[in-house]
This record gives sequence, structure tokens and C-alpha cells, in this order.
Amino acid sequence: MNIKLNNISISSIAHITEDEDKVLSSMAYFIPSEIDEEDINISTIDTEGCFGNPIYIHEIVLTKKPAEKTFKRIMNLLKRDERNVNKLKNDISTRIEKGKIYLRFDKQLACVGKCKLVDGDDVVRIIISFNVYATKGKEEKVKETILNEVEKWDIELIKK
Repeated sequence: MNIKLNNISISSIAHITEDEDKVLSSMAYFIPSEIDEEDINISTIDTEGCFGNPIYIHEIVLTKKPAEKTFKRIMNLLKRDERNVNKLKNDISTRIEKGKIYLRFDKQLACVGKCKLVDGDDVVRIIISFNVYATKGKEEKVKETILNEVEKWDIELIKK
């Protein structure tokens, strides 16, 4: 059974009361600085909230090498805090569906260069999609791939 990274989607909602540049900055935090700007396509959907307030939904989709580099950055950011690693290990089965893993990070903390895996609403949402070449067990293969990345951290922790 083979597995290959397909793409990464990074999205967030900007409410009218928020600084849109800060929201975009919180999304960019997860993208390595060596990724060329021409490889980053941002799309924005203008919509309205329940009370007619403007809401902007921003999304970045990365593929190929930029996606691979971003995947490594996201995994490294997660591994900086043992609480993120433990949360991911505990929640991983609920975060995986049909070859995708769904991650949510605190938007306010990302804006100031910190990574915290959360379950809330005010988040940077990241969907990592894999092509899993198997007829069944796709979720297990994604889980194994992510946990292998996390285990690399555990070994590094022991060495330090």
C-alpha cells in the first residue's frame, strides 16, 4: 500500500472586526519562508454572517514540492510542544477521514509565531490530503504516516 501527499489547504475566516493582514499572517506562519510567492495562491470568498456582517474566508492550496515542504514545517511546528504531540496522538482517529487529516490551530497564537493544536472555531484550519493507493484501510495508512512523523520527535526527545 502506497501513500503520497496530494495537497495542503490552509484556510481561515476573517471577521470585519479583525485585521485581515494578521489573519493572512497567521495562515502564512505554517508555510516555510523558502516557498516562492508564485507557488502560493490565495482565494477569498466574501460572505455574510448571521447578522449581515461581512466575513472573508481565505484559502491557500499548496501542491507538489511546496506542499511537501509545508507538511514538514507543520509537523515540526507540532513537535515543538509535547502538548500538541499528545493531543494529536489522542485525537488522531477523529481527525482523519477518507485520506485526509484535519488540523485546527489557534489563529491568535499563530499570528505571533506560536503553534497550538485546538478544537475551537477561531482557527487556522489545515487539511492535509493524501493519495492512498489501496482499496481499504486508507484512514489507517494516513494515521500511520502522521504517527511516524510524531514518533521521529519522540526519538529526538530521548536523544536530547
